[in-house]
Amino acid sequence: MSQPLGRDFDTALVAVMGELAGEVDALHASLIDERMALDQSDTKALETAGRAKGDLLDRIEKLEVERRQLSEAAGIDSLADPRWALTIERLRECRNLNEVNGRIVGQRMSHIRQALAVLSGEAPGGSTYGPNGVAKVKLRSATLAQV
Repeated sequence: MSQPLGRDFDTALVAVMGELAGEVDALHASLIDERMALDQSDTKALETAGRAKGDLLDRIEKLEVERRQLSEAAGIDSLADPRWALTIERLRECRNLNEVNGRIVGQRMSHIRQALAVLSGEAPGGSTYGPNGVAKVKLRSATLAQV
C-alpha cells in the first residue's frame, strides 16, 4: 500500500471515529433524557427519548460498520487507537445508563403486574409458570363496584 493511500484511510478513519464519538455523546444525552422521563413518569418525553435512542443506535451501528471496514482495509486495529479511548469509555457509560433505565422499567412493570393481580383477585405473587417457562397470569373479569 502506498503512503498516500494509507494517509487517506487514516483521514477517513479519523472522520468516522469523530462522527461516532458525536453520536455516542448524543446517545448518552438521550439516555439521561430517558432516565429523567422515567423519573417524572412523562410518557411523551419517554417516547421522544426512546425514538431518539433508536435512531442514534441505528446511526452508531452504521458508523461502526464503516469503522471496521476502514480498519480492515488499512490493516490496523482502530480500537487500539488512543483517540478512540474516550468514546469506548462513553459507550460503557451508555451501557450502564441503559441497564439502569431497563431495571427501572422492569420494576415498574412488576408493580403494574402486582396491581393487576390485586384487582383481578389473584394473590400477589400468585402467578405460575407455564410449560414454556413464561409466567402465566390468570386474569378474570369481575365486578369491582356497582352503582
